[in-house]
Amino acid sequence: MDLIALPCNKPSEATKNKEDGSRGQIADGFGNIPKRKYDPTYIKYGFIAIERGGESLPQCVVYMKTLSNESMKPSLLKRHLETNHADKKDRDQTYFQRLGENVKRQRLDKTGQMYQKGAGIVKASYEVALLVAKNMKAHTIAESLVMPAAKILVKHVIGEEAVAKLDSVSLSNNTVQRRIEEMSSDIADQVMAGVRASKFGFAIQLDESTDVANCCQLLVYVCFTQNNTVKTELLLSQELSITTKGKDIFNVLDNFFKQNELDWRKLVGCTTDGAPSILGRKSEFQAHVKAVSPNATTVHCFIHRFALCAKVLPPKLLSCLNRVIKIVNFVITSALNTRLFKLLCEDFGSDHICLLYHIEVRWLSRGNTMRRLFELRDELLVFFMEKKHDFQKDLEDEEFISRLAYLSDILGALNHLNLSFQGPNCSVSDFILKLGAFVRKLDLWIKNVERKHYGMFKLLTTLESEPNDQFSQEIVHHLSLLKTELMYYFPDVTCCAYITHPFSVDPADLPVWTGEQEELIDIQADETAKMKHKECSPMNFWVSMASSYPTLARHAVPQLLIFPSTWECEQGFSAMMTIKSKSQNRLAAPGHDFRCAVSKVMPRIDQLVEKKQMQPSH
Repeated sequence: MDLIALPCNKPSEATKNKEDGSRGQIADGFGNIPKRKYDPTYIKYGFIAIERGGESLPQCVVYMKTLSNESMKPSLLKRHLETNHADKKDRDQTYFQRLGENVKRQRLDKTGQMYQKGAGIVKASYEVALLVAKNMKAHTIAESLVMPAAKILVKHVIGEEAVAKLDSVSLSNNTVQRRIEEMSSDIADQVMAGVRASKFGFAIQLDESTDVANCCQLLVYVCFTQNNTVKTELLLSQELSITTKGKDIFNVLDNFFKQNELDWRKLVGCTTDGAPSILGRKSEFQAHVKAVSPNATTVHCFIHRFALCAKVLPPKLLSCLNRVIKIVNFVITSALNTRLFKLLCEDFGSDHICLLYHIEVRWLSRGNTMRRLFELRDELLVFFMEKKHDFQKDLEDEEFISRLAYLSDILGALNHLNLSFQGPNCSVSDFILKLGAFVRKLDLWIKNVERKHYGMFKLLTTLESEPNDQFSQEIVHHLSLLKTELMYYFPDVTCCAYITHPFSVDPADLPVWTGEQEELIDIQADETAKMKHKECSPMNFWVSMASSYPTLARHAVPQLLIFPSTWECEQGFSAMMTIKSKSQNRLAAPGHDFRCAVSKVMPRIDQLVEKKQMQPSH
């Protein structure tokens, strides 16, 4: 008789795991058994958890012996307790909990209380140092002001016993300096990694200026794409030790590129302030850039060029401006005159109590100076009548007041346009559109003045008498000069129309055999792309379309990355003056404080804390 093999009743591995109380330890289809997890109830067997190599291991609280992850079973843990610590098997759970707390305090890894407390102290030190750098304050302020203020707050809000805990946070001058240097290096590493990985290349802007210690500081900002976003960050801040020729600046930048493994061939644009040492095409900075990056576009700062255009004035208007400057200087340069004029304005109930200086290097000061003097012309007339000064005749002359009103209006319009060019998100296409609109306004204003319509000049229309024919011709002449200057300084300002208006351009206007025409047809039929274009700027639009329409994006994004001005550098020099002031002119390595202050990238403080080793006990 043949025997039939019956299935044995041996429990399966899953059943055994279930009986042992372990969770989810059934092997997957490849034979891999998932890692066991610690359960808080295992403390009754005298075991707590410790993290090593990314897995949870049971650690005995009696002798601090660590077992393997496979031993994370109630039956094995109980057997260890009964076999190795038989005298403690009848102890209650609270006993093992007390032993477990003691073990945690002795640990030096991340799970230990000593490590966690020390890490919190170090992290607090980093964050306070970052706050000091962001506010561009001296390093000693942390120890002399921040810490005493924190102790006062803790004492009155939390309690006296909590004040002593703050003493363990180190905020000395040297500590804050080291923290700032480490965070600055971490920020620089993040920026360099982003620039190297930028899919569409990168653009730079640079400028140099002299600080309060007569040191020449070079600033370089970079614009690049990262994770479908456009970022503008400080690339380099370095002191030029000797001369500031174009060759010297290029050598500094070239060495920096080599040290950080940046490729000149990925440079799409370079914007400078237009100084002769930089703008030269034969032997200066731009010539050297063209030698290593032939395809890069070199740009003379649009704001600098526009400021040069705004300086043009016919003789009579220029004479009016010079007379205004003399009036302002007469009042402000004398302390007595300043006080007397202030009292006069207060008695009159004027909106302002002082005049404004005109400084040639500050482009917006002319318009502000003219407008302020126009608004205080009645007060100034009374002031000069009492002084019996010749300026009284100017303020009583209707032609002088008319010219003053017109200059206030037109310079105010130029200032408004100048301010619109400034900002962190202004692109070349934005500038071209605004400049084109202003040129059209000039044409319109010329026609209106020829028709004796002056409504666009608000201050001029407030005067009782209208401009005569001679003054009207003066205005037309000035507006024509402005337009001529704009055409002279911006002869080659062009931008592909499809970059700013992709849905209103004829595909036939694009180059043939490049694939751009076909992609433009596809994008014009894409309704989601139309919605995206309405919601964001051209730069963000083309970056988001890069995966769907790579040919168009490959041409559009590099053009939008180019800086239209050196605005970021000018802002940076203002921050540099705050950091390296007269009281801090010997500040060591101000570049680290400067990078932390102006950078939008946050330092990875948690990673910096992890690199810090706990000090051994003495």
